[in-house]
Parts: sequence; structure tokens; C-alpha cells
Amino acid sequence: MVFFSCDGCGEMLKKNQVDNHVYKCPQGCYAVSCVDCSVSFPGDDYRKHTSCISEAERYEKTIYRGPRKNDPNAAKNKKLSPQEAWVALIADSAAAAPQSLKGYMDQIASLDNVPRKEKQFRNFTANSLRLRGPSGTKIVDEIWKFLSKLREEKRAEREAAQKLQKQQEEEEKAAAAEQKKESDESQNNDSDSTQSSTTKIKTSTQLSAKEIKKVVKKVLKKTPGHQMKFKKLRKEVQSKMALVKNDAMKKDLQKLMKQEITADSNKKLRLDGKVVILVS
Repeated sequence: MVFFSCDGCGEMLKKNQVDNHVYKCPQGCYAVSCVDCSVSFPGDDYRKHTSCISEAERYEKTIYRGPRKNDPNAAKNKKLSPQEAWVALIADSAAAAPQSLKGYMDQIASLDNVPRKEKQFRNFTANSLRLRGPSGTKIVDEIWKFLSKLREEKRAEREAAQKLQKQQEEEEKAAAAEQKKESDESQNNDSDSTQSSTTKIKTSTQLSAKEIKKVVKKVLKKTPGHQMKFKKLRKEVQSKMALVKNDAMKKDLQKLMKQEITADSNKKLRLDGKVVILVS
């Protein structure tokens, strides 16, 4: 229940007592302040103040931490209890009510503890607004139908907003995942490229005599007559081993090839002038 204090004389008032007090206040009641949150409401603005701090905020301050400071969405994101949402709906209903019900909605909005259930609401409204007889019952019917329709519209709007928010969050999540995947693939490609480059450098700077001899034989086996000019053979070996092409590599490879050919213990390789022959 929300209580107010008169900014003129300081008298404590229930919400449904404010209107009568305005006419009787000796100091001139120009505004009332909420006892819990100390917000001042001039004129009829107090009618829209349907909920304030919770019981946890009021009595369990050591437990309740409240919204974070400087959070612009704190009030927006605060979840209302079913009763608070119902009271807020009634407070907003006066502006949307048809002219025939506007006065009744204003009166109901000024009351506390308005029931949400249909049976209790009907009894409460009939007694509080003194709506008796068939004509009174008809008015209560119209009020309940109006509020029920308004509540369903609000619920549909809320569900649509939640659905849209969920969809946006899923799209953002999918976009973030896709971006991460692309980033990971890019890093992997960079890593593979670096590794490949490193491997090539190692191969070009650390020649293996045994591997050179093996490649020489392999190239000559596929050559007609099993022979080839030394210069051409050197180029074929260099290409097969994916070695860098520079003068230093040319000299090193040429030197190692001659050593392996002339030092072949099985005499399978023979250098005849400028031609290398594989003896079968």
C-alpha cells in the first residue's frame, strides 16, 4: 500500500484520501510526497504512482542491493509483481477508457488493493463505488470487460516485445559466433602459412645429401635412357625438393650432387662429362 504525506501540512494520507484532503488542508495542499521514495507529486500526478520500493527494500536493506547506480534501464528492467502490474494497468486505464467509464476508472485508480480475480473485483468495485441494482451490475460488467481487454492487449504487446528481443539476441549471438569462426579460420590460415614458410626455409638451408641422392635416382628413372644433363638434372631436383631459387642454393646443391654421384658406392650413378647416367 502506498502512503503519501501532504507537502502543505504534513498529514499522512492513504491514496484514496488525497482528493478529500486537498479541499480541507489548512495550508493548501499543492502536492503530496510518497512516504517510501520521497518523490513529490503535484496535482493529480500521484494517481500514477501505483508501486514503489518492495518489502525487501524497505525492511531488509542488508540483503537488498537494488539496481546498479547510473543504470538508465534500472526502472525499465524492474520486474513488477502480478499485483503491481494490475494496479499499474488500472492507473493507465483512465486515459484509454471510454467517456462513460472514465469517472469510474479514476475512482478505482485511487483505491488500494484492487483484486485481480473477477469475482473479488466485481464485489470490491460494487461496494467501493456503490454500484447497486441492475444498472450498477451492468456498469461493473463494462468495467471488467474493458480492463480484461486492455490486459490482454498489454500482454500481447509484452509478448511481442519479448519475442522481438529474443530474436535480436539470437541474431547477435549468431553474428558473434560467425565473426569468431572467421577470426579463428584467419588465425589458422596465418599459422599454416607461417609454418609452411618456415618449413621451406629449413629445407633450403639444411640440405640432406641422402635425400638429394634419392631424388636424383627418382628423376633419372623417369627419364628416357635414364640419363640427363647435369644442369637440367640440378634444376629438376631443386624443383622436386621445393628449394629456394638463389645463387647460394644453386652452388650448394650442385656441390652435393657431384659429391653423391662420384661417391656412389654401388656405382649406380655416373657422371660422363656433363651428363649424369643411372646405370641399371
